[in-house]
Amino acid sequence: MHPSRRALLTTAALTTPATLLTISTAAGAAVAQRPRALAGPGEPLVYGVIGDSITGRGSFASSADLAWTSLLQAHLSKTWQVTRVNGVTSRDGQGLTCLATVDTVPFGCDLVVVGLGTNDCRERRDNRYVYTPKDTRSAARALFTAVAAASPGAVVVGLGVWGDRTLLWSPEDCPRPVSRVAYWDELLAECWAENGGIFIPCADLYDVPAHRLPAGRPAFGGYTTDGFHPNDAGHQALYQRVADLLRLP
Repeated sequence: MHPSRRALLTTAALTTPATLLTISTAAGAAVAQRPRALAGPGEPLVYGVIGDSITGRGSFASSADLAWTSLLQAHLSKTWQVTRVNGVTSRDGQGLTCLATVDTVPFGCDLVVVGLGTNDCRERRDNRYVYTPKDTRSAARALFTAVAAASPGAVVVGLGVWGDRTLLWSPEDCPRPVSRVAYWDELLAECWAENGGIFIPCADLYDVPAHRLPAGRPAFGGYTTDGFHPNDAGHQALYQRVADLLRLP
């Protein structure tokens, strides 16, 4: 049994080219109940990806094939006929991809992976955090509702924040400092649960130095490892966590 796999939606949904649905259209749509299983072996599977530098672009892996979403795609392709569809993102005022900077989400997918929220959690300007919990909750709800509406039968996986859980922050609703990463993970998990998504924390993977260090090694796209983003080992760990949770064959 593979409880995360689902029956195909309809033949038409899988034989027409995958398209994209704009956030503005999808955000107000009703969210259908999501089954829990993917298609049978050998069947077509539409794989959607939305994310920031870690998930959307796979930056800081040594090659594009070693980005965690590419590793997951290769694994899926052993069982299904996979078509990948990427969401379209823009950037905020500091050039970062955040929850509110997704322009379109994949449409008609069987499986969607989303990796956003890290920049919302960590972005600072003039020594102050840019995004508030209210900002994140509003943006996350709009995005996650759009994802669910665009692919109403899909299995949807959302990563938590990639970051240091030991960094403390003082929210208005808490009497003492708390981990900002843990706080943001709770927000994201809450918003995913509202839309039937599967939330997967990954800050513990960040905690492993071998997943990020050493800095200064060449990566694809003109990058070098920076000590923060996942290196090849970090991308491998992210892929393995998602594959294990989905119980992929």
